[in-house]
Amino acid sequence: MPSQSFFQKYELALFFLLSYLLSWWSAPFANGGIIPHGPAIAAVIVIALTTGRQGLREYWRRLTNFRAGWWYLVGPAIIAAYLLAAFAANLLLGATAASPFPSPSLGTLIILLLMGGLWEEPGWTGYALPKLQERFAPRAYGTFAATLVMGFVRSLWHLPLVLYGGIAWYDAAFFSFAFQIIITWLYNRSNGSVPAVMVFHYASNVLAGSVMLSAFSGAEKAMYYVLFVVFACLIALIIARQTNMRLGFQARK
Repeated sequence: MPSQSFFQKYELALFFLLSYLLSWWSAPFANGGIIPHGPAIAAVIVIALTTGRQGLREYWRRLTNFRAGWWYLVGPAIIAAYLLAAFAANLLLGATAASPFPSPSLGTLIILLLMGGLWEEPGWTGYALPKLQERFAPRAYGTFAATLVMGFVRSLWHLPLVLYGGIAWYDAAFFSFAFQIIITWLYNRSNGSVPAVMVFHYASNVLAGSVMLSAFSGAEKAMYYVLFVVFACLIALIIARQTNMRLGFQARK
């Protein structure tokens, strides 16, 4: 069996590989559906192999850092901003919104809470992002480079959903990177609060998937999808530019 030093040397590669394997196995049996808990389970396995109980305790403290204050509201507000901007643009282009306006059922809210994308974040944001930021920190624009790596990992993770028609290709190709830029900034500015990022991801699933996209149909829905990806990318670029690509990161002293 490989030694602990071997796992420590390749911990991120092992984490990414396990994240895909633990998430993708269900795709052939669930019409492309993937397991959102895969990255979190992968993180626990890799931490146990590399740093043992001490590492798991530190990981748990990161996951239970609820002291994010008003940043719990900032994330959903950003989502609302780009979704509403896309909504207004779609109406200006001649689209007609559904009436009455759609709202998610209690069952949908519960399913998204238990099986939604928020459960990716204990792995992506609670484990991989901090390690990548520290690793790239000495380099110019290191935080942004770490974010691009995570954006690629996140994008590739959604590949089964693209192949089975669950999401559009431009969602994975572009929105995943914009989403990651916002997440990195939110995580850093909220003092490393994984719960704040999980709330952000949950709000995205609810507002985008269960409300706004349901307000249109056919070609108008497809256009709205494109528009909200475009506006999300614009907001992400503004955040990157305003923070000089550092996205709120402060190196450990």
